Amino acid sequence: MRPDPLRRRLLLLLAASSLSALPLSRQVLAQETRRARTASGTAADGAGKGLKVIVIGAGIAGLTAASSLAEAGAEVIVLEARDRIGGRIFTDHSLGIPVEHGANFIHGFNGNPVAELSTEAGATPFFIDGEQWQVFERGGSEPEDFELDDVFDDLEVIEDRAVEEADGDAQQSLLDIIEMFDPALLKEPIGNWALTDAYEGEFGAPLAQISALHFDAGESFDGPDAVLKEGYVTLADYLAEGLDIRLGQTARAVRHAGDVVSVETSGGVLTADHCIVTVPLGVLKSGAITFDPPLPEPQRKAIAALGFGRLAKVAVAFDEAFWPEEPHFIGYAAETRGRFADMLNLVPIHEAPVLTMVASGDYAEKVDAMDEAALRADVTAVLRDIFGEKASAPKAVLRHVWSRDPHALGAYSFIAVGASPSDFEALAMPASPRLLLAGEHTSADYFGTVHGALMSGERAAEALLAGRKG
Repeated sequence: MRPDPLRRRLLLLLAASSLSALPLSRQVLAQETRRARTASGTAADGAGKGLKVIVIGAGIAGLTAASSLAEAGAEVIVLEARDRIGGRIFTDHSLGIPVEHGANFIHGFNGNPVAELSTEAGATPFFIDGEQWQVFERGGSEPEDFELDDVFDDLEVIEDRAVEEADGDAQQSLLDIIEMFDPALLKEPIGNWALTDAYEGEFGAPLAQISALHFDAGESFDGPDAVLKEGYVTLADYLAEGLDIRLGQTARAVRHAGDVVSVETSGGVLTADHCIVTVPLGVLKSGAITFDPPLPEPQRKAIAALGFGRLAKVAVAFDEAFWPEEPHFIGYAAETRGRFADMLNLVPIHEAPVLTMVASGDYAEKVDAMDEAALRADVTAVLRDIFGEKASAPKAVLRHVWSRDPHALGAYSFIAVGASPSDFEALAMPASPRLLLAGEHTSADYFGTVHGALMSGERAAEALLAGRKG
């Protein structure tokens, strides 16, 4: 769900124009992907035959784990509390085009397993061009190039000094470091826009909650970001083919002692040899699922320590575009940090006059609390701040409030003040011989991403199959 920060967009290794030949190799890449999976032995050697597994959650982690296990011959039941699959992948087609309420991008297309999956699923990538962005201040003026250069130079200094100045203190926040070295950034609209685009939108959290010691943890794939023209849900639908998925089944308790694991749901009790729990970190934090015996102490501490962010994404549709149609991203340097600082322009992607506006940091909480009338008024005011009276009120406003969704309770994980990358590693460890956790919050390298979730599902499936071989 995390929008791509400008500092990364400016460093894309390949422009979209240089990738125009990629679709010609999609069939070849799909064949190679299938061949690699078969060569791994999961489907070919029947390693899962006779194994019964319950997967809780039909997001990308759960579907990946279930698909891998089913291919290996295991009997798999996927329990999903919602009336749809995908989890925090949530594609809305009510406007006649795919609008992503949740995950939006394949972050770094080169070598990314989600990119490989999209090819196998027959989805069409639209590559985000790092040169196609435009930033506006109130009144519609655009900052000079040197102003943007200066503000991102300031951010580089902060990044270079943050870990050093934190001096091993996990209680230091990114806001602490900014106030120490460059408090002026917090007092000017263009500075606040840059901080939103680079950090608060990236982590889905206010600066005061982001760890200064570990804010730069994790890895990334090279290449451009991409949007799937058919919608991200295409990947969930592809993975779900042939699986036993039971919608509307909310897991309440997991008992994993002894020779079997039992899962109590809103529809009854199921038993299996193993269970993989892939619910979001927000659900784990809420205690909505009880574990008997309790999860190991390192995992309980990690769940408490890690942050689970908040973003407010609002899609607004119009009869025609009154904004520049070419930019892939539009930025807004508002007086209030986080007030719809980033907008994804769907004109070049879908030829539709639709903007996906993203609020982050403290302002995301305000947006989540707005009723429909207040939200419509707020987005209209922002667009009129930029484009004047030609900015009409939207004919449609779409959103999904993830922070209030009981099956998510937030956006995605980040390293909060007091947490560390080792917390992700703790969550990736087996909770017991019968119980594993998976999801983006179990990936120390790729937390907060769809590919992190996918890779965690693969890890969990491989762990169960390896145990069988052992």
